[in-house]
Amino acid sequence: MTDESIYNLAKKALLKGDECLMDFMDSLPQMAWTGSPSGKILYFNKGWYAYTCMPPGSTNGWLKIVHPEDSFHVIESWNKSLQAGDYHVECRLRNGADGSYKWFLEQAMPLRDENGKVVIWVGTYTDIDEEKQSEEP
Repeated sequence: MTDESIYNLAKKALLKGDECLMDFMDSLPQMAWTGSPSGKILYFNKGWYAYTCMPPGSTNGWLKIVHPEDSFHVIESWNKSLQAGDYHVECRLRNGADGSYKWFLEQAMPLRDENGKVVIWVGTYTDIDEEKQSEEP
């Protein structure tokens, strides 16, 4: 499934209601999240909580999961994306079970209303650890 089709399906689910959107997000094979138009994280799917071991339903403190060497770049990229309307960043995330880090590609797009105003951000984390490890000398 392409990222574009994920966002189109998310938009359709959002139109049906928040509960439908959350069910859709929980069914994804990736970790996924939603954010407010201003960028505050509103929701993480079950995959996020399984990987990070954060308490289910919590959205505060997510930056502690990002590798310390990557956190500034993640925040800087996210803040720029809130203006540009498209977000792509590679970062390492800590596995809550064993403390190890893996590389992920985090991507997000805003879902907009008919006037072009951002209604909600939808993002995913795709595991790219194998590819990143094969790049290292």
